[in-house]
Amino acid sequence: MTRRPRLPRLRLGVDPTVTESIRLSVPATSAAVRITRAGAAGLATRAGFTYREVEQLRLAVGEAAALLAPEPDGEGTLAVVYDVVPDGLRIELVLVPGSAGGVTAVPEVAAAVLDNSVDDWSLTDGGRRLVLVKRLSDTDDDDDAD
Repeated sequence: MTRRPRLPRLRLGVDPTVTESIRLSVPATSAAVRITRAGAAGLATRAGFTYREVEQLRLAVGEAAALLAPEPDGEGTLAVVYDVVPDGLRIELVLVPGSAGGVTAVPEVAAAVLDNSVDDWSLTDGGRRLVLVKRLSDTDDDDDAD
């Protein structure tokens, strides 16, 4: 079996001793899911995640946003805070007070996606807040694990 060479991580000027935060507010509609995923992918790449980890995070953020804002014409606002922290990325998605909805139960498939895509996740505030945590791995590139 031929193994691909390991690729270096790109840190792109991120100071690992500083927490960077980006706040985003989008309509609580299913169409806004793409925007939340794009933000996560951009920050994860900048923070030094591997391609596979970036894709896992995109998937988890998309799933979380779809859980909180599942309707095409949903009402209210979904607030997203992306925190680049020294050991990874923390993303908090919140249905802003006054927005309709909230998650009453996480479907089994959605829970499996989150479990396999991020290191930690939690649903709080009556199903209106979902927090995802993805830590940087110790390896440079886990894409060649077949």
